[in-house]
Amino acid sequence: MNSLNFVSLGTISSNSISKSLVSPSRFRFSIRLSRSLCKMADDPINLERDVNETDSEFSDSRTPARPLSHRTSASASLLTKRMEADLHRETLRETYASVCKLFVWKAEPNFASPWQVRPQRQSSGSAFVISGKRLLTNAHVISNASQILIRAYGDSVRYIARVSSVGHDCDLALLEVDDDAFWKNVRELELSGNAHLEDSVTVVGYPTGGDNLSVTQGVISRVDILPYSHSGMRLLCVQIDAAINPGNSGGPALIDSKVVGVAFMGRSNADNIGYIISLTVIRRFLEDVRRNDGDYKGVVVLGFSYQRMENEALREYTKLDQVDEKLLPDGITPSGVLVSQSDPMRPDDDNLFEGDVVLGIDSFDVSNDGTVPFRDRERVNLLFAFGEKYIGDQVKMTILRNGKVEQLKLSVKIPRPLVPSYQYDVKPRYVIWGGLVFLPLSLDYLRHEYGRDYMEKANTSLLEPLTRRFRDFADQEVIVLSQTLASDITVGYEFKRTILETLNGVKIRNLRHLAVLLDECKDDYLIFGLLHGFSVILGREKAERDFEKLLKRHSISSARSSEI
Repeated sequence: MNSLNFVSLGTISSNSISKSLVSPSRFRFSIRLSRSLCKMADDPINLERDVNETDSEFSDSRTPARPLSHRTSASASLLTKRMEADLHRETLRETYASVCKLFVWKAEPNFASPWQVRPQRQSSGSAFVISGKRLLTNAHVISNASQILIRAYGDSVRYIARVSSVGHDCDLALLEVDDDAFWKNVRELELSGNAHLEDSVTVVGYPTGGDNLSVTQGVISRVDILPYSHSGMRLLCVQIDAAINPGNSGGPALIDSKVVGVAFMGRSNADNIGYIISLTVIRRFLEDVRRNDGDYKGVVVLGFSYQRMENEALREYTKLDQVDEKLLPDGITPSGVLVSQSDPMRPDDDNLFEGDVVLGIDSFDVSNDGTVPFRDRERVNLLFAFGEKYIGDQVKMTILRNGKVEQLKLSVKIPRPLVPSYQYDVKPRYVIWGGLVFLPLSLDYLRHEYGRDYMEKANTSLLEPLTRRFRDFADQEVIVLSQTLASDITVGYEFKRTILETLNGVKIRNLRHLAVLLDECKDDYLIFGLLHGFSVILGREKAERDFEKLLKRHSISSARSSEI
């Protein structure tokens, strides 16, 4: 553990101020100021008496003292400033009373060996009180939690907290505390205001380096659409130069004691760069929770991939440059992005097609670089246009299809990619048969199998499905032969980290489909067809007879996950 070196800055006492300034022969004005400051520090209410005493003792006979009215005005001004400072500090104390420290114990699953659970670990984070006796924090702070304790600012007692709603895509979660004693000395913070460039922001939380509350200040330097580290979802966030360290996550970012964001991530390869979740995203999360009685549904999208149209020849080929602006809605111009892929699961009358040009999304004018207007002269990615939509909503699309301008109303949906992104608060699914371990391909599996650098280390066959953004059918999954457990019946088979395509010639749709085929198979041999034409062939009777021994030898309690 690194040792912490604390440097005491000390305080300046009234006596030290007086002695450092007193020099009657040369600096009479400084002496008067010094004694006024000393009296203010001791008793600001008696400031008027202090002014009189200073004048009688130190006034120069050659220089008439200032009129009493001026001195009284100055004293009143100092008193007002002092009272304002005291009020400001009191406001800050009330604000700090809203910020709590979380103590979290986690038992995370192992997606590479899905029958196992990783060793329990403890972490900490921050949270703050909002309306409705709720606390707001980051989803990544409480994900996979087995226990959550919370301690309010200035309190010594830790209370049990529970998760009431969680949105892993937007990295936000709501907590509740049932013990009434917790709520006695806390107050809710107001979600208000907008974060503009160069605004001063205060980040409050419990970062590494100590146990007590920490307050840092910085300036808003950027507002943009960026991928959230917890989910990979691209949403609006705010960049600041205030220090955000581990433990700050879930703490509020404040302007004038009002919440404008939630601290949630930083950059490991840069200094003085931290990020807070935008108030727009926070409000959408809370509204989604309200609409669905606490059951958060998630961020919605339209479901299409696109390429920018900055190339002149591309615009000419699609006839974008020939569009008559009179045919376009107000605010929409002849610019946009080219649809390269759309969700095949959507019906034709509720979908975009390859070759369509998206000109506008509702009232947002889409530029050739894939951005839309955002506050004054700022621009952000077109995903911002879907930022305040909810499941079941429709979006008005202005498109160019086959050289003609059309307007469509399309439904937004929750994204379901072919390869799931990071999953939390779920148990891995798996099937073991004859020593072969099968599971669905996911980013969690790749991360647990290869580490954070899975994009550089993983087999290209496992990375290729990541490029296929959409499913061909609703329950489609890519099934991986994760490993082959050593046994008498698997001698010579050392396959691992490869894709299963067929079982006895039947194409595998998903993990449950594989389980059904295994249960129903009565053939003497099972032929597992792998990628690139490889096969694993096992005798059914021998595999079933020795199966329990195999599981016991490898300390596996169940051949399948409970969901299968």
